[in-house]
Amino acid sequence: MQEFLDKYLDKLIAVVIIFIISYIINLAIDKIINKTIRHKRKKNITTLLMFIKRIKKFLIYTIAVLSCLFEFEVFNSFSVTLLSGLGIGSVVLGFAAQESLKNFFGSVAIVAGSPYEVGDFIECIDKGVSGTVEDITMRHTVIRTINNRRVVIPNSEMNTYTIENFNFSDNENVKLIEFNISYESDADKAIAILKEEMNKLYHPNVKGKNKDVEFPKVRVSALGDSSVVLTAWVWGENNSDVYENTYKLNYIINKRFPKEGIEIPYPHIHLVENKKRK
Repeated sequence: MQEFLDKYLDKLIAVVIIFIISYIINLAIDKIINKTIRHKRKKNITTLLMFIKRIKKFLIYTIAVLSCLFEFEVFNSFSVTLLSGLGIGSVVLGFAAQESLKNFFGSVAIVAGSPYEVGDFIECIDKGVSGTVEDITMRHTVIRTINNRRVVIPNSEMNTYTIENFNFSDNENVKLIEFNISYESDADKAIAILKEEMNKLYHPNVKGKNKDVEFPKVRVSALGDSSVVLTAWVWGENNSDVYENTYKLNYIINKRFPKEGIEIPYPHIHLVENKKRK
């Protein structure tokens, strides 16, 4: 026992110290990254930091394990043989972990190319999935749908999809909402009511690229079989705000149109009773 302690005690102490230092470094980097994420407003910085946070733990502990192994002479003499076999082993491992590697490099491409960031509302047109990007890991992207479900899609697939990013350049969004009125109703009055109520909602930022935006904007978009279709351009500060403003506008218009004499057409069913003669 004494011989074992004399030979390996210092090495065991070194191993413990290496892992303690690795743990402290990992914890310190985590705190710095978390603090930076809380104070940074740019989503691309947040996405990059979250990605770094995931891979740095693997790198730190890999280096720690290798450092511990090199403390022992057995590993030093075996390292040459081990390294010579790594060539064949890496090829075998590469085939075995092909999908994992594809997803990893897919995540690197997403972080580097920034087609979307954490917090963006996106729609995977090919997949028919839309929602807010909640996380981008080394393997997959997590999307929180509008009904609060999580859809997990491998990053290798995300790189092949056509992505519509509603927050690519700014958060402002617009949604086209249709309102049907009868042919007997006053279309000009209905348009005026819509514009009046839209003015109470979010106004688009008319600076920069939106300087030529017309607001409020309402058009007669179609003449249907039984109604005139009015289309309103409803704006919001972000995608969620657009939907909230749509709900508000639908609610108030449903109240105001009947009060103002604007008829909202809906199907009528006439029942005819056929009474047989006695």
